[in-house]
This record gives sequence, C-alpha cells and structure tokens, in this order.
Amino acid sequence: MKKNIIISLILLGSIPAWAQSQNKNQDYRKAANQFYKVIFSSQSTAEEKMKARFYLAQSLFKLKLYQTAAFPFIVVAQNAPPKPAQTAFENLVEISERLNDTSLLDFTLKKLDSQNLNEIAKDLYLKRMAQALIREGKFDEALNFIQQALQLKSDSDEALYTAALIHLKQNRTAQALPYLEKLYNKYYQSPITDTQRGRAAVALARAYYQAKRWNDAQALYREIPKDHPLYRESQMELTWSLFRAGKFRSAMSTVQTLHTPFYENFYDPESLILRTIILIFVCQNDEAEKALENFQKNYTSAFSTLSDLNKSTETPQFYFSQIEEAQKYLKDIKSGKRPNYKGRLPFFIVRSLLDVPPLKNKLDYIERIQEEKNRVIKIFNRPEDTTLRKYALKILDSRLANGSKSAGESLRYALYNKEQELALFTGDIGLLRYEVLNGKKQAARKEYIRRVNNSSSQINASETRDFYVKNGYRYWPFEGEYWRDEIGNYQYLGVNRCVEE
Repeated sequence: MKKNIIISLILLGSIPAWAQSQNKNQDYRKAANQFYKVIFSSQSTAEEKMKARFYLAQSLFKLKLYQTAAFPFIVVAQNAPPKPAQTAFENLVEISERLNDTSLLDFTLKKLDSQNLNEIAKDLYLKRMAQALIREGKFDEALNFIQQALQLKSDSDEALYTAALIHLKQNRTAQALPYLEKLYNKYYQSPITDTQRGRAAVALARAYYQAKRWNDAQALYREIPKDHPLYRESQMELTWSLFRAGKFRSAMSTVQTLHTPFYENFYDPESLILRTIILIFVCQNDEAEKALENFQKNYTSAFSTLSDLNKSTETPQFYFSQIEEAQKYLKDIKSGKRPNYKGRLPFFIVRSLLDVPPLKNKLDYIERIQEEKNRVIKIFNRPEDTTLRKYALKILDSRLANGSKSAGESLRYALYNKEQELALFTGDIGLLRYEVLNGKKQAARKEYIRRVNNSSSQINASETRDFYVKNGYRYWPFEGEYWRDEIGNYQYLGVNRCVEE
C-alpha cells in the first residue's frame, strides 16, 4: 500500500507542488528518502526505479546537494526515455557549472542534444562548448558557438570575453577590441572599486597592449585599485607597457611596488628580470647588479628544491599535503600569527600557484564538495535518513579523494613548469650579468678618458654610489602591519646615466 502511494507521487510529479511548503527542505528530505527506498526495493519494476531515480535526483538538487544529485541524473540521462533524459542533461549542465566540474561537463556535452534545451541550459551549453573547442585549438568552431550565445544574451560577460579571447589567440586585435570595449562600458559607471569593472579594465588593457597601444593600456591599468584581486598582475603588466613605451623612470616607479614587503611571499622572478633590464637601459649598472643578486638570493635555492623534487617519485597525495600546509600557513599569517612553515616546498611558490588555474579551479571544487558534505550531515540527521546519508557521504568522500589526487597532480605539473621557467630565467640572468659588467666597463673607460682629458664633470659626478642607493627612490613609508592599502607610492629619482651631461 505504501509503495503504491509513493509510485502515485512519482507518476503525478508531486515535487513541484511541495515547493509551496513553508518548510521545503523537510519535504525534499522526506521525498528523497522515499524515492531512494523505491530504487532499491525488490518489488519495484525497472520503470518505477527509473522514475524514482529521476525524482531522487530532483529532490537532492532542490536541497542544493548538487554533486550527490549528479549521480542519479547521469543514470537517467543515459537510460531514461528522451524527455526525462533531456531534463537530466539540462540539470547536469547546471550542476557542472555550479561545481566547476570539467569532467562532468565533458560527459554532458558529448551526450547532449542541444536542440531541445531550455534557454538557460542552452546558454551554458554554448559557452562551455566554445571553451572546450578553444582548448582543442578549434577557434573558428568555438567562435560559431559563442556567437550563438551572444544572440541569446548580447551583454553576457563571459560570452563577450570569450569572443574577444578567440580573436586575440589568433592575433586579431582589431576584431577583439569591440567585444572588450562593450564589456568595459557595461561597468564604466560602476564605482572604481567594483570587482567586475576592474576585471573588464584589465581585459581591455591586455588587448590594447597586444595591439601596441601602450598609452591606452597604461590608462586602464592605472584604474585598478590596490584591493582588487588583479592589482598585482596589473602592476606587472603596467610596467611592461611603460617600458615598451620608453618611459623608463615611470616603469621603475611601478615595478618597485612589486618589491614591497606586502608581496615578499609571492613568486615573481619576472619582475626582477624586468627591473634589471630597465636599469641596464638607463645605465644604472650598480643598481642592476643589486637586482641580480636579489634574484640569486631568492630563486637559486628554490630552483634547486624544485629540481630535486621533480626527480623524485612522490605521490599526488604528498603534493596535496603541501597544498594543505601552505593553506594553513597562509590562514595563520592572515590571522596575525607567526607560525613556522612545515612544508617541503618553498611557500612563496605554492602560495602563488594557489590562485592560478587549473589548480585554483580544482581547489574550489574540493571546497564545494566539502561544503556539500557538511550540508548532507546537517540535513540527513535523523535515524530514518541513515541509509541515504551513507549513500551521499560515500559519493562525496569518493569525489574528495579523487579531487585531492587531481589537485596534487596539478601542483606537480605546475611545479615542473616552474622549474623549466626558472631554468630559462637563470639563463637570462647570465646574459644580464654580462650586460651589467660590460656597462660598468664602458662607464669606467669613459670616466678614465674624462679624467685624462680634464673634461667637464657630469652633474652630480662628485656624489658617491651611496648617495644614489640612499636617494634612488623616494618612498613615503607607513607604520604598522603590511596591509594592501598601505603598500605606499614610489617615485624613481635616479638619472639616466647613458645620457652625456
């Protein structure tokens, strides 16, 4: 009798009616338990089990247990009649979006019939198909999908950015700029501190840089506030645009921001390389030598550590433990503690990689699964929920194990790339050191000729190197902890010694 009542609920599609309840979670919790029992009842027919699986997935989805809901949805998508299968696929597209699960997305895209999707699912489908094709290097096909997405929603941030990205990857900056200008104009009236405005400004600035419109790029980079997530990247890119425009003094003032105490725990060898190059261009060879020594001090031992570790046979779980150690240490630092770092990897390298895809995406996924696990424990906390709770936790524990393994492998791959990058930078350092020594030799020869010929002295030639070391940068310091809004402002005062006075 009880079974017949449950089956009638399935056939009537009663879940939408429960949405009117004042206590939705309780209704969906009870429904999920009932449908789960039907699935594993020996008295249920195959058709009844499939319907129950479909409604179990819907109940779990309504409870925001997206990863748990994905499993019954997959079964329905593969085996149910066309209409419920299509609905299951639509939900899987949304779940993959919420979880940022690329593996689930790839499965869904291969099986999906896009002709019958609702508008929301179709929009997600088109954008994800475009991204998948970009990864495969099929840019024309990707552009076709993203144009269809723009027809559905002409001001979609993601679609506009993706369309521009496709053109930029093919070095078609003229075609890319209208998309990014539209995106930037969409947020232009927002406050300067608005995160989306900052992201749009950086995206457009990068396109201007690629188009060699240095001044336009500089104006946009300077809009980014200090508390924006992209501020540090924008300062590096601003330095390059100033350097390419021949504004060496301004470039030196900007790159100095990246060497403040606030950023001392970031992996950023490129900024030291660029700083050295700029100093060589203005014949500040003593200061260039100091930058090279700084690189040697910070990155030589890190390069050796990475090289040794990349030759080892450590497991993905070891690498994931290094991620957890870095996360814990970073959390302690932000809370004002000064703990001892126990990781085997250089903290400043791991810390920087935590914010870089694909590792960041995988860590975000793990965080979402952990949150869902906590939600399962909170919702299914009654004795009658025991079986379903075990089912859900088994799924989530499996996903957490796979996620941590994938994140560990991602870190290992990223560290291998960092070793290769540092090897290239180390080669650059050798060339720059030669340029510095050559510059110092040329300067010494000129000074000798001046003295021999009793030529007129250069302005400030009587000043020793200590004077320039002391006064090369005017810095308005601050007192207190190193917070982002207290980074300070720099103005480079050193002269261009390549110019004869």
